[in-house]
Amino acid sequence: MIHFFLLFFLSFSGVRSLGVNYGQVGDNLPSPDKVLELLTSLNISKVRIYDTNPQILTSFANSNTELIVTIENEMLTQLLDPQQALQWVVTHIKPYFPAVRITGIAVGNEIFTGNDTVLMANLVPAMMAIHEALGELGLGSYIHVSTPTSLAVLEESFPPSAGSFKDAVIFGMARLGFDGIEVRVSETGWPSKGDVDEIGANSENAAIYNRNLLRRQLANEGTPLRPNTRLEVYLFALFNEDMKPGPTSERNYGLYQPDGTMAYNMGLSTSSASVSLSSSATKTTAMENRSLVYWIFVYLVISFQIILIRRPF
Repeated sequence: MIHFFLLFFLSFSGVRSLGVNYGQVGDNLPSPDKVLELLTSLNISKVRIYDTNPQILTSFANSNTELIVTIENEMLTQLLDPQQALQWVVTHIKPYFPAVRITGIAVGNEIFTGNDTVLMANLVPAMMAIHEALGELGLGSYIHVSTPTSLAVLEESFPPSAGSFKDAVIFGMARLGFDGIEVRVSETGWPSKGDVDEIGANSENAAIYNRNLLRRQLANEGTPLRPNTRLEVYLFALFNEDMKPGPTSERNYGLYQPDGTMAYNMGLSTSSASVSLSSSATKTTAMENRSLVYWIFVYLVISFQIILIRRPF
């Protein structure tokens, strides 16, 4: 099935509430150094990665890029032990921080999408263990702990011009006594290609979806409950990733091909700035108004916890 997510585009110029998901499930992707050059040329300052790849962390040191890193699902049982959680932070976070601006740790990924009840039961204890380890090392006030969770965040999803945000998350948190919690949306996008039975997965719809969400963001359109509050959002994804399993759409969410060319024409003006991502690559251009944005995690910033929401189509 097509995976797509609530997406809001922002103008890059002077806007901090934007980000992108940087996946690495490909055998032809540019080096982290080149990726940082691309992100800098686009003025994208927030990035989420799906692990704690030391090459990426090293390359992003002393840059202005904020990173959210991820703990893989298979690590959760081990992290129930407070000493193991502490060791994980000592090994994967402390050597890089603060030179690398790590702002969040996503514990697991879409755990409630599956049927593994043991994994589900281990999630919150693992999150608490990581949070306590950060606090013990003096990092708790700098790095949030969260988990990406599948949720239907769109009232309407098709056609791409009709997307409207559902406020169930905000209402649900208010009922639990957490009024005024900030909601951030992560991992949002539309595939530019799909299988024959993946209706709507094409470059035209991807461009329409992203352009319309850009217009919404530029107009400061939020949710129905918070219409004037701009959401922090992360685009899914930076590159098409040729080794991702599943239907064709899963490998075609990227704004860019691995060689640095845009995957489809979003109809945005470009400047003369360019970044070469490989020796054989054509040049990639930075957008004139630096308008581009993506995500679909929903962050609910609650004490130590941010809940990230991803929505399947």
